[in-house]
Amino acid sequence: MRFLSLQILLMIGLSVGLGFSPAARSSGPEMQVGNPEVDALFSAYDQAATPGCSLGVIQDGEFIYRRSYGQANLDYGIPLSTQSVFRIASLSKQFTAMAVVLLAESGKVSLDDSLRTYFPEFPQWADSVTIRQLIHHTSGIRDYLTLAWLAGKGDDADYFTDAWVIDLLARQQQTNFPPGSQFLYSNSGYVLLAHLVQRVSGESLRAFSQENIFGPLGMTHTHFHDDHTEVVPLRAYGYAPIKEGFRISMTNQDMVGDGGVFTTVDDLLFWDRNFYNNILGKSGAQLIEQITTPGVLNDGTVLDYAFGLELENYRGLSAVRHGGAFVGYQTEMIRFPEQKFSVAVLCNRSDAAPEMLARRVADVYLGQQMIQIEEPPISATDIDLSAEELERYTGDFWEADEAFAAETRVVDGKLWAIHSPTRRNQMVPAGPNRFKMVGTPGEVYVDFTMNEDGIVDVTRTINGEPRGRFTPFDRRQASAAELAKYTGTYYSQEIDTEYFLSMDGDLLMFTLDNEPPQELTAMFDETFENADYGSFSFQFDESGEIRGFILQFDGERNLVFDRVSGPES
Repeated sequence: MRFLSLQILLMIGLSVGLGFSPAARSSGPEMQVGNPEVDALFSAYDQAATPGCSLGVIQDGEFIYRRSYGQANLDYGIPLSTQSVFRIASLSKQFTAMAVVLLAESGKVSLDDSLRTYFPEFPQWADSVTIRQLIHHTSGIRDYLTLAWLAGKGDDADYFTDAWVIDLLARQQQTNFPPGSQFLYSNSGYVLLAHLVQRVSGESLRAFSQENIFGPLGMTHTHFHDDHTEVVPLRAYGYAPIKEGFRISMTNQDMVGDGGVFTTVDDLLFWDRNFYNNILGKSGAQLIEQITTPGVLNDGTVLDYAFGLELENYRGLSAVRHGGAFVGYQTEMIRFPEQKFSVAVLCNRSDAAPEMLARRVADVYLGQQMIQIEEPPISATDIDLSAEELERYTGDFWEADEAFAAETRVVDGKLWAIHSPTRRNQMVPAGPNRFKMVGTPGEVYVDFTMNEDGIVDVTRTINGEPRGRFTPFDRRQASAAELAKYTGTYYSQEIDTEYFLSMDGDLLMFTLDNEPPQELTAMFDETFENADYGSFSFQFDESGEIRGFILQFDGERNLVFDRVSGPES
């Protein structure tokens, strides 16, 4: 059970400007005069034997601070610099969106065309999906990375092709919700946009972006990385922490659109400048206004997501941002248009928290213009609760929207969020009925609503944004004989995958391909859960026999598995 999902470890006003041109490149060494307050934020990364982060702080179109912390390559002890080339993951989406908008500006595509206009191989439901909905994550199309995970292709080394992804998406029998009715972040939309660019322009997204975005802006060390075997000079290798230190964490996938841009902190300066004096396309400032205009749901609800960009108010200031997280890379770029101020943080370690770091850097420079807030205490020494007092916050909780459970338990006098038998995070007191989760990327707070009878509900906040509301439930107690009725083989046509359910003593287990068996735990009624694969809601026919289950995981809804054999005798 989990308070954090895989997608979280994977998910994040313009003024006419000053006339900077690509030729006005800021070059030369990184800033040598330190900023101790900023450097202190990166102290954990500023080590000779660890990967780290590169930072760029931009004011009025020029760097006012650049510095890198940690190593680009641990094998050879090569330090990071602001010229190190990082995979920026979902920070890439704004470049894909720009490519599509440039095609629309030239009249080669309409953002209100249906998906099936360009992808006739898709089912009839694609008639109701528009290109605009792909951009704003309102299409309801299931996320291909989550589907690949559920199909047993979730390891860094698992290889699958663009053709496999397109075929996978075309096999889906329905969307998560009626297109345009909700917002649900989906990488699939941006992979489809990459293929849209190719099908309409006749060029790969890489070639089109080089000719129409990166080349004109002078981003000479930036490209969509659509060949994982390509040598990239000055590449920062991606890493993930392990008990002994770090391991290389890279991917052999060649999909682009949802991610895949390789770039540097130095190159991002030119992208930032272009928001104030646009030289791309034909319509000048109107193009920038378009890509920073938020999407709208069918019912008129205005989103905080534009064209690969998130819009928000941070401590009283308007901000435009996006982050990225994939394999050993974590990235963030936040822009404050009214102040002409931006922060880019690119990290080559999967446990980095660049969104939090970028905001803290902005606090240093813009703090006097921001709404002043009092930081809650986060140390158990500030609020000392006994084991008995912590017991008030224990229990099992269900998050209905994403269909997953969370468990809190007191172990050795400490309160823990238990995600699975092998994964847990301590929760330290951080205020009245509030706890901070320790050891997570970014800041995660958990707030308990209490009354005289106990816990009413639990809310989770990640980096200042509400992410999940949990309600208490009583866990079902099922005997081995009851559990045995669920055993058998189940098949999903949509992901072309079989799950095998069997008994191991008194435990119900499920096995996927060559993965080790994992426990499937009874929650309530006919709903079971596995921390890594989601909730299994079993369905019955008129005679009371199990006909299959509905799988939901990380926002993906109603994936159908049919029972093809079983139960065990």
